[in-house]
Amino acid sequence: MKLSPVSKIALSGLLLALTIIFTRFLSIQNIPVIPFVRISIGPALIIFASIFLGPIYGGVIGGASDILGIFLVPNALGYSINPWFTLVYTILGIVPWFIYKLFKLIKNQKITFAILIATFIALWVFVLIYGLTHERIRDVEITTLFRILVISISFVLTALTVIGLYFINKKYKDSDINISNIALTALICEVAIMLIGNSIVKSIFFEVNILIVLFFQAIVFFIDIPLNTIVISYLLKIANKVFYKKDSL
Repeated sequence: MKLSPVSKIALSGLLLALTIIFTRFLSIQNIPVIPFVRISIGPALIIFASIFLGPIYGGVIGGASDILGIFLVPNALGYSINPWFTLVYTILGIVPWFIYKLFKLIKNQKITFAILIATFIALWVFVLIYGLTHERIRDVEITTLFRILVISISFVLTALTVIGLYFINKKYKDSDINISNIALTALICEVAIMLIGNSIVKSIFFEVNILIVLFFQAIVFFIDIPLNTIVISYLLKIANKVFYKKDSL
């Protein structure tokens, strides 16, 4: 059974509204010194839309959430629509569907889990090296306490995420639910599109060194990836039950 076009359009409208609400209202943003950092589940909703509704609907929701978000909720710092940011969010709505389908073809879950762990470790190593080799970030001095907190917290979050995913996968190993594929899809999309692509646009827009943007975005990802994995997994579980009457992800 497939969703009808009417159902897809209706669900798209709901997801678009929720994305704008969680991105513009229920998010942490406009932080002093690092205004380019935002913590929200908006990207998770866009990735879910792509996986569940398809790349076309996902792309429309991603791009429209940025454009309508600016129109409906003007940025507190006075920024207007930037086509490059819109393109980033459009791509975020298109790509996950293809990545998720690709990883569903990999039957050996040890491979996807290994890629997941390796990517998390690579992010943590980048944060570690950058934090230890720089004395200042923009006009703010990096204190020893700041280094210890960032490195420790990011390490703990990485360890907890990996351990949590391991036990969740173990729990659902005999079912159709594949948390590793969901986590890996979210991780790759966020790293390739939001971390690298979005950071490049932000570094130009905010006139900030690209490594500074990457550093803070990478720190945020230790929160984003576990959060997005949980949100996407439960949304897919609920959506499959409601629309397809099954538990498979």
